[in-house]
Amino acid sequence: MKIFLKHVGEYLRTYPQIRLNRGDEVLIRDETMKQLGLDNLNQLRDKFEGQAFFDRTLMNVGGLISIQKHLNMRIEDITKIDFSNFHPKLKVNNNTIDVHVFKFGTLPLIDIDEINNTTFFVIQKDRVTFNLCGFANIEIIKRNMINTHIERSSQANNMNFTGFKHLSKSEELL
Repeated sequence: MKIFLKHVGEYLRTYPQIRLNRGDEVLIRDETMKQLGLDNLNQLRDKFEGQAFFDRTLMNVGGLISIQKHLNMRIEDITKIDFSNFHPKLKVNNNTIDVHVFKFGTLPLIDIDEINNTTFFVIQKDRVTFNLCGFANIEIIKRNMINTHIERSSQANNMNFTGFKHLSKSEELL
């Protein structure tokens, strides 16, 4: 948390905060259960992988929907998304913008070998509340990375992004 506050803290107040409504959360939950082949919420909760999968899906889809709502863009039809390998992206003026959602209190962990597009950073403050940090191009991201002690795999070259002072505001995306 200390390193998060060091790099993000002073900017938190300036980030637009978007809260998903109950209907959005239920729609994401129901689609997750459908894709996992589950009939009810108890089955999702009983299956640890199911709950973890739902939490990850809610984080990624929720972050994407939050940006789309804030910028008055067309909201993604989540019934057409395959959640099994979902990486949130926006299409803006024929450009692909990756969306990186990370939990409050942590810094975004990025495999530097997989930075291919401008990236929009979103903090998941709680289950349904998201702070829209802003976006940066590939060069800014690569210049503002620090080593991390977290390794997701032996092949990954994971680093934390710290360049929040260099992010462009979400409204500049359009």
